[in-house]
Amino acid sequence: MVPGETGPTVREGVDLREHDRHVLEFLSQTPTSQVAFQGLRRRLGIHPEQLSRALHRLADDGLVERTERGYRVTPKALTVLSPDALSHVPEGLVVLETYLPADLDVQSLVNALHGRWFGPLRWFGLSEDGQNLRLWWSTEDSAIQLEVRLHQGELRLLAHIASRNRLDEAARHAYLLFEHLSREISRSPYSALVS
Repeated sequence: MVPGETGPTVREGVDLREHDRHVLEFLSQTPTSQVAFQGLRRRLGIHPEQLSRALHRLADDGLVERTERGYRVTPKALTVLSPDALSHVPEGLVVLETYLPADLDVQSLVNALHGRWFGPLRWFGLSEDGQNLRLWWSTEDSAIQLEVRLHQGELRLLAHIASRNRLDEAARHAYLLFEHLSREISRSPYSALVS
């Protein structure tokens, strides 16, 4: 979900202000994502008032909608953008991969983690595409972004880093995040029977 430097990506005839275009391009990189206001603010470096105005304008134009979990683009927005704006997030570095308990209620896990901060990791947003669910956290400077993928009973934790010299730091943050994930997973109904 890192915005690229690709030049103009809005089709001709569509008049958007600079911040509107940045928000729209960023959210369109992963169209199923729902990104928190603070995640957008940190990632795009836009002042909160300017970001709020941009989101309101985009919502009034039917290009962005607010959900209970954040902001996302509408299908209309994808028709406004030229094809080069629809680049996908590059694959991150896999920090760890594990299986989830078969009886885990994934939606309860997502609800428990949504919006939470862990140490230096700030909630960023989520993306849901069919059976794939992605949860995102990032550091305040956005140089490290952690992605948790939940798919068919598996959990993968990936790191997206701005530079290779932040890899060790990203790995430490990933294990901190995994510790919190493990705690939430262990609160599953069957854990009461074991203790």
